[in-house]
This record gives sequence, C-alpha cells and structure tokens, in this order.
Amino acid sequence: MAFVPFTGIDQLLAAHAAALPQPDQMCGPFAARLAVATLSAGPVPELGAFARAAGTTIWPHDLAATRPPGAPPRTDAWSGVDRAAAPDRAGTSAPGVGRAVEELSGGALAAVPASGTWTPDRLRVLLDGLTGTPVVPVANVETGWFVAAGTPAAALEAFLETGDDAGLPGPDWRAGHFVVLYGREDGPAGTLLAVADTYPQLGDRGRHRQPLPRVARALARRRRGTGGIVLVTADGHRGPVTDAVRAAGLRGEWWDNGTPA
Repeated sequence: MAFVPFTGIDQLLAAHAAALPQPDQMCGPFAARLAVATLSAGPVPELGAFARAAGTTIWPHDLAATRPPGAPPRTDAWSGVDRAAAPDRAGTSAPGVGRAVEELSGGALAAVPASGTWTPDRLRVLLDGLTGTPVVPVANVETGWFVAAGTPAAALEAFLETGDDAGLPGPDWRAGHFVVLYGREDGPAGTLLAVADTYPQLGDRGRHRQPLPRVARALARRRRGTGGIVLVTADGHRGPVTDAVRAAGLRGEWWDNGTPA
C-alpha cells in the first residue's frame, strides 16, 4: 500500500505550504497557481495575476459559508479583482482556471478538461491512464461528498482493506471548491487520493486523504455536469492526456460550475 505521487511532490508540497491559506472566494486561482508552481522551473506570478487571468469575481462581503469551520476571513488579495454581481456569481469558472494556467505559464503548460458522468470506475481508469505522465489534477468538487479531513488514519487504512467508506465521518463543510490531487494509495480493496486543500484547518496543514469513490461523487456533484478535473501538464502532453480522458469514457470539454466564464 505504497503512496504513489502524480508528479513533482516535493515542489508541490513546498509551494502549497508557502501559499496557505487561500484568500476568500479565490480557490480557483490558488489551485491554478499551485499547479503552475509544481510544473515550472522559474518564478511564478503572484496570486492576483492568476485571479485576473481566470476572470475571478469577488463578492466584497464576508461569505462565511464558503470557508470551513475555524478558518478566518482573508481578503488581502482582493485588490484589482473584479466584483461579482451577486454572492452566487462569485468565484472562478473552470475555463477560467485553464486559461490562467496556460497564459501565466507562457504557453508551456496545457490545461486539459475532463468532464462528463463521473463514477469511481471512470475516475480510476482516468488516473490509471495518466500513469507515467507528469500531470497535476485540479479537481472542481462539491466538498459535501468528502469525508472529514481529520478522519483517523486507522479508519482510512481500514477502507483500503475493505473498500467500504460507509462508516467514515464527514464532511467538514459544503461548498463548490477547487483542490489539487497529488497522489494515490492503493489497497487490497480501496484507493485513497491525496488532496492538497486550500485551508490549513483541513487535515494536516491542508493535506488530507479521500476515498476515491468520495472524490468521484464530489466531482459528480448534486447538479450533474457542474464538476470536473483540469489536468495540468506540459503542452507537449496535451494530446496523450486528452486521449486518456476519452479512454475513461469522459469528455475533453469544459463544464459550467455556475460561475460566469
């Protein structure tokens, strides 16, 4: 049951620790910047540049429900970011995340969308198909399907043995969200995915493990077609990564998460 990183784990975890926590309503730019920092050798633009490139919009008031319990508000990166017309229009679209990745990497990186009807089998086939390709999956999820970020290690190890996630605790909160997936751990009957989240209050300084079926449900969301994964990779890998998306029974198309593109 060895942990297998997707790519550049040392660089990813260092960039992740330095960036925490996300500013309010800016999980999309946070995840996009983390992906670029993981796959780039040089300096990476500041978070505000990613927000502007992604077309992020901010509702300029406290939306406590968009943060997990115990996370204080953070608004210092809002300067220069457009304002939303209403609270439910704030945030970042999936195409915006992809646009920010490609523009601010100078075209060195590709952002390949994966959308469609998410099931555990399709998610597993997708990840299997990406084995050996350096890729940073940015997942656009609904957190209400996750297990608690602080789920005891013993309970997660039991899931690896049995594949049964029914008795696991959670969730910590319920919101549309972007996170980065950075590795997997396969057991006799279950698979855990490693999540780099955007708040240090979640798990171990923003890092936690989630059962693969829960991640698939979080991608499927309550309103079908509103979640997906942005697969960030070198531009030269765009074709093979797109092929892996289609081989998993998914679409290489952007999805509508409710935030204007």
